[in-house]
Amino acid sequence: MYDLPEKFNTLLLKNCSREIVPWLDFCAHVQNGGFGRAVENTTGWFATDLYMAEVVFHKRMMGYSCLAKSMEEADAFFVPYYSGLDALRFLYGRDKDRAAEHGSEVVAWLEEHGGSGWRKNGGADHFIVTGRTAWDLCMVTRGWGTGLLELRALENVTVLCVEGRTWVNREQAVPYLTSFHPGSVQGLREWTGRVRDSDRKFLFAFVGAERKEVGLRQEIIQQCRNSTKCDFLNCREMKCRHEPMAIINKLLKAEFCLQPPGDSPTRRSTFDGLIAGCIPVFFRNDSAYQQYTWHLPLDADSYSVFIPEERLVSENVRIENVLGSYSRERKRRMREKIVGIIPQMVYMNNVSSGEDEVVKDAFDLSLEGVLRRAKGIQ
Repeated sequence: MYDLPEKFNTLLLKNCSREIVPWLDFCAHVQNGGFGRAVENTTGWFATDLYMAEVVFHKRMMGYSCLAKSMEEADAFFVPYYSGLDALRFLYGRDKDRAAEHGSEVVAWLEEHGGSGWRKNGGADHFIVTGRTAWDLCMVTRGWGTGLLELRALENVTVLCVEGRTWVNREQAVPYLTSFHPGSVQGLREWTGRVRDSDRKFLFAFVGAERKEVGLRQEIIQQCRNSTKCDFLNCREMKCRHEPMAIINKLLKAEFCLQPPGDSPTRRSTFDGLIAGCIPVFFRNDSAYQQYTWHLPLDADSYSVFIPEERLVSENVRIENVLGSYSRERKRRMREKIVGIIPQMVYMNNVSSGEDEVVKDAFDLSLEGVLRRAKGIQ
């Protein structure tokens, strides 16, 4: 792991109060190593902001037991650059006119100080983490994005992001941060037990904000409102992102959770639903199946339902009828599959190395994937 100057990571956290963007104060989100403030009267729950992935990964890497002592011993190289937080000044702040330069200072530092580690494989054994989608870090339109992922010097570097462009191999999607970060394996087991035993009164649920435009989301909301078997939490009326218990309590009461695209194909809600044992219903392949290949089962039917978007919009398919056709036994098997993968959906908090049982969480699987990729090019 490179020891970058603090301006590339921790100084960004110190400047959290309107110093990067005049109208943005994200200081509450950087508490507890990027997990945010602890939720009162709970254990393991935090008001976590989805953009803090780079902070969480950096903290875990600093405590990683297998860090190499020298470049010669390393199989992979972590660049702890808080690219998503640094992107704020290019997306919204004072450097918007210089968005194409995002990341150029880090590249200059690596070329000067990275030595043989940086030069040996052209960056192919290096990785960075961002809490943003790849779409935020490439300039596909004139009005949005930065030039980070278009920098030639980074073209071989693996980018762990919450959503990648599915045709770009070096962009690997990893699970969004949820608000659940258990501090022990026992805490994780207690939660999965609650998930397994939860009384699910609703056939399906949707958590999300209403939007003005007509389309898939509006069709889903309309079908939900027209069904007594659906539970709808309107995030236009409540700021869902930082009210984790209101969301999770809804999801625990539903058998299926509808996961249409948000501003981009993927949604944090997918992972909120999974840790609640709520079977996801997808409408596009790039909402999960083509994204989280290191973390989700390859057999999509074993844990999820797919209803093609075009069928819902143009063929009058009723969601209630599709989901109602699943037998109790099939739903039980799917939920059991989900319960089995909950550990690899969460980012655990300060897990003691002295625990008798060891589980691999989202961080562990991400790092294993990076190491497989790095060793493959050596």
